[in-house]
Amino acid sequence: MNTDVASMFAEAVRPPDRRPPWQWAEENIAAIPYSPVPGRFRSDNSPWVRAVMEAIVDPRVKLVSIIASVQSSKTTVPELTLCYIIKNLPGPCLWLDQTDEDAKDQSESRLQKLFEECQAVKDLFPKDRHKKRNHTIHFANGMTLWILGAHNKTNLQRRSIRWLIGDETWRWPSGHMAEAEARVTAFGWLGKCVFLSQGGEENDDTHRKFETTDQREWTFQCPHCGTRQTFAWENIEWSKSARDEKGEWDFTAVRESTILRCEGCNHYFEDSDATRRTLNATGRFVAQNPNASVENVGFHWNALCTMSWGKLAEIYLRAKAAAKQGDTSLLQQFYQKRLALPWREYAEDYRMEIATSGYRMGELWDGEAGVERTGRIVSPPFEESTIPLRILTVDCQMDHLFAVVRAWSAEGSSRLLWCERILTFEDVEATRERFGIHANLVFVDAGHATYDVYRQCARRGWVALIGDRRATFVHKARKGQSVQRFYSPRRKVSLGTGRFCYVHYWSNLNIKDTLARLRRNQDPARGITWEVPDDVPEEYLAQMESEQRVKEKNTWLWKQIGKRPNHYFDCEAMQAAAATMLKIIGRESTNVDHETSTLSPSQ
Repeated sequence: MNTDVASMFAEAVRPPDRRPPWQWAEENIAAIPYSPVPGRFRSDNSPWVRAVMEAIVDPRVKLVSIIASVQSSKTTVPELTLCYIIKNLPGPCLWLDQTDEDAKDQSESRLQKLFEECQAVKDLFPKDRHKKRNHTIHFANGMTLWILGAHNKTNLQRRSIRWLIGDETWRWPSGHMAEAEARVTAFGWLGKCVFLSQGGEENDDTHRKFETTDQREWTFQCPHCGTRQTFAWENIEWSKSARDEKGEWDFTAVRESTILRCEGCNHYFEDSDATRRTLNATGRFVAQNPNASVENVGFHWNALCTMSWGKLAEIYLRAKAAAKQGDTSLLQQFYQKRLALPWREYAEDYRMEIATSGYRMGELWDGEAGVERTGRIVSPPFEESTIPLRILTVDCQMDHLFAVVRAWSAEGSSRLLWCERILTFEDVEATRERFGIHANLVFVDAGHATYDVYRQCARRGWVALIGDRRATFVHKARKGQSVQRFYSPRRKVSLGTGRFCYVHYWSNLNIKDTLARLRRNQDPARGITWEVPDDVPEEYLAQMESEQRVKEKNTWLWKQIGKRPNHYFDCEAMQAAAATMLKIIGRESTNVDHETSTLSPSQ
């Protein structure tokens, strides 16, 4: 007994090891049992861990926030540092996982196995087995370690602790980070909070906490030009021609062609482990928010410094393809787990992947059809008195308008001639006259400023359109029968004093589905194309990726992505609606002989 007391006293008065914790870990941790890298811990394999471990034990730092990709030593960092703390800076410590069951697994499969590989910690294991349980370990030097779940609010109360380590905080209930953080108050300047997570949701507790820190980003220095830069996904490139004979991505070719571009000198780094080791050897963290409190330190790194860029490109492209079909879960996982970013909708993920068609804005098209005075749609060549089959659609906002002019063939092909943000209805009329468009082929969205739109349509002979959640509308057919169509029958709206305009409702779901098929060049065998010019504005392309097809409460619908502007998208949807009404496209188009039909645009 006297020997034990003397040993404990000697341990208590022994000065702590003042070496950096990563250096201490290299000497004292024989192996990381759950690591794919065999042998002793070596910080060279993940050099970004050094600064993080030093910050955790720095007495000047009160908060360490870590947001990093999965399988990049994110959780290993505090685990290794905890070994150092147990031996050199003992104090009551609370390790929090999402649930008590997760905490039990963390204790059994990771922490206790790591402690067994660290002799300095193993020597402090309590001899009384009752003091070494899955959720609580009382070490011989007086330190207590609790390993509990953050979901159970009781676990966040009662205890006064010096060290708080919270793992995967993005999965915690809202407010529980603040509740846990309050546990270190009693220890004053000695109290330390360490929060670690992959990317969560935009504006969640995890990312709001990270924004209070200096937000250090892991960077490398280009060996060719000396530019220091982050491992940015925007600088990852692959061959856009890495496709098979069907135009689908050839992922073998994608992986083989993927490179990292230096943002300073445009040097291309090949995708290899040797390249990553070379770049990481020059790595250091650079603060992005230097005005933050010196007590709050944040670290961020992503998978680009740890895994194949080609493999990441494949994961991204597969996720992007799924998102275009309405399933954004894989894209969300890519941003959260691989790039360690908070999830939100990113416009570039929905950017239109369509080749431009070798013409320029405003250039006329030999393939467009014409509309005779009688309303017949005819293919070229046609008489000079025949007006071209061009449709002008207008989306109305509070103080401006968006306009799209598209030329159509009798078979359903089309070509974007013009798109522009304009200010007044007089500008709409000027655009109509410029392109020689019949007044009945001007379609204006009446969902906003409805009466003003009706008034302008009545005055100028335009047609008002309103999107609707209904899938189809009933039309009377011959012999008392009825037919379902994607647009409503023509409705006459009286404005008084003999003025009126015509209005059609159109199915938001089915017309936008039609647009989606057109954009994919739905029927190349029939020669149907949907074209955009070489100089199409970036704003147009961005807005065309502003909505996606999603399922809500067992109902499919097209939904705006975040707050992205969708005005050109709406204009193109109205183009599809108008072309469907004219029976140029859609299920009725194959039953119409345009040479003999006598359709009126507003019918």
